Amino acid sequence: MSMPDRVRAGSLANASPERHRDRYVLAVGAAVLVTLLWSTSYILNKFAFEHGVGPFTLAGLRYAVSAGALLLARAIVSRRRTARQASGPAVPAEGARSGLRLTHFILLGATGYLMAQGLQYAGQMFVTPTQTSMVLAVGNTTALVALDIIWLREIRGRSSFLGIAAAMAGVVLFYYPWDFGGGHFSGILLILASCVGYAVHLALSRHLLKTGRAKPGELVLVPMAIGAAGMLIVGFALEGVPSFSWPLAGILLWLGAINGAFAFSLWTWSQKRLRAYESSLINNLMLLEVAALDVLVFHRSLSAVELSGLLLAGSA
Repeated sequence: MSMPDRVRAGSLANASPERHRDRYVLAVGAAVLVTLLWSTSYILNKFAFEHGVGPFTLAGLRYAVSAGALLLARAIVSRRRTARQASGPAVPAEGARSGLRLTHFILLGATGYLMAQGLQYAGQMFVTPTQTSMVLAVGNTTALVALDIIWLREIRGRSSFLGIAAAMAGVVLFYYPWDFGGGHFSGILLILASCVGYAVHLALSRHLLKTGRAKPGELVLVPMAIGAAGMLIVGFALEGVPSFSWPLAGILLWLGAINGAFAFSLWTWSQKRLRAYESSLINNLMLLEVAALDVLVFHRSLSAVELSGLLLAGSA
């Protein structure tokens, strides 16, 4: 190897760790941005419920809009790519065909949307946004760590287990003196059930990306459409068809296009560079973000005990 080649090879070797670190930081920043967008969903959902739409119907309509927005975006990108290829030199076809099967898409749609979103929306009918995010922070991380121990085996060290213990202590402190009404307790159970779907969806997505069986974009559109269809079927059957109103239409468009299509695509992209439990810990930032929005928008007050529990759970 000539001297210039050695210098060039050395430069590339030195740049590789820096490039990897930059991409990791970018992935973390993207994930944090997504949590900010998703945090506003808790507030918008409460406004949507006031317009007479049920939780499964709201979730189904939101993700139907999201799937439509993603489909439109892909059609535009595909058309531009075709135009460039027609006016320029031939471009080789993109990588190998997807390794995903129909069962993967159905499982991703059922767990990540019908369970994780539909059941969570149902739970939000009975509890405040802050309480919802508090239960999710503990439930999601606990369920994901359990799956990681059984399946992914990416967690190293005891820090994650200590974080879960701190989060649980925060929840116990937040809800003291633990006086749950019937509807309140039902909401918590529904949200905890949604956590199981979230953990399975995130662990499966991470596994498919890690093994190279799927690209990030393949894990969003089809599962989202399947999940939206399932939620709409459940919603229309149990809740009926909601009445149209312009405020509700505006909320659905924002939830679907921005908090849905854009945010989920960005979140799935970040998972390629973040471990599953890292994504879950970043997701816990929503606990503090939602609490701040809850206070600012709905003028809710937090006692010293609730605030202490919130900070303890958020620190995990």
